[in-house]
Amino acid sequence: MFPVTQTTEHFPQQTKLAILDTAERLFATHGFKATSLRAITSEADANLGAVNYHFASKDALILSVLRRRMQPMNRERLQLLERFEQAAGKQPVELEKILEALFRPPVELVARGAKGGRYFLRLMAQCLAEPGAYLQPLIQEEFAEKNRKFHAAVQRALPYLSNEEVHWRLHFAIGVFLHTVAHADVLELCSAGRCRVSSVEGTLRRMISFCAAGFRARENRE
Repeated sequence: MFPVTQTTEHFPQQTKLAILDTAERLFATHGFKATSLRAITSEADANLGAVNYHFASKDALILSVLRRRMQPMNRERLQLLERFEQAAGKQPVELEKILEALFRPPVELVARGAKGGRYFLRLMAQCLAEPGAYLQPLIQEEFAEKNRKFHAAVQRALPYLSNEEVHWRLHFAIGVFLHTVAHADVLELCSAGRCRVSSVEGTLRRMISFCAAGFRARENRE
C-alpha cells in the first residue's frame, strides 16, 4: 500500500495557523484588496471551506491576522508603562520612558525577523492606506485603553499641552514608528545598509530622541 499524503486539512489547528501565516505575508506584500482568498488557500495548502470554517469571511480573517500580534504587543506596551509608573511613584513618568513603552514592543517585534514582525508592521501601514469599516471594531478594542493611558501619561509629563495637542502629537509619534519599522527596507537601502531597524537599542534611541523634541515644543495656539 502507498502511504497517504496528508495536507494541513487533516490537522485543523495547523490549517488555521498556516492560513494566518500565509495571509499575513500576502496581505503585507500585496495589500488587503489585491490578495484573494484563493491565493491564500493555495499557498497555505488549504481550501476555501477551511477559511469559512475558521474565519467566516475575508474581513474576519484580516482582523484575526491583525489581532494575533496586536493583542500581545499592546499588552506589553501597557505593562511597560505601568512598570515605569510604579517606579516613578507620585511623580510623572519621564517623557522618554513613556515613548519607550510605546515604541519598544513593536520595534522588538520587527527585530525578531520577517515572520515575527516585519510583515505585521507592514500590515499596520496597510490599515492606514486601505481603511475599511471592518477595522473599526479592532481600533475600538485594541487602541481605546492604550490611547487613554498613554494620553494621560503624556498629559502628566507635559501639563502645558492641551488635551487636543497631546492627541495630535501622539498621532505624529505613532506615524514615526510605523514608517520606520514598516519601511525598514527602504531605510537600509537608502543608507547602503548602515541604518538597520534590527538594531533595537539604536532605533529606539533615535526615535525617542526625535519624538521627545517634538512633544516638548511649546504649543502654538494662534
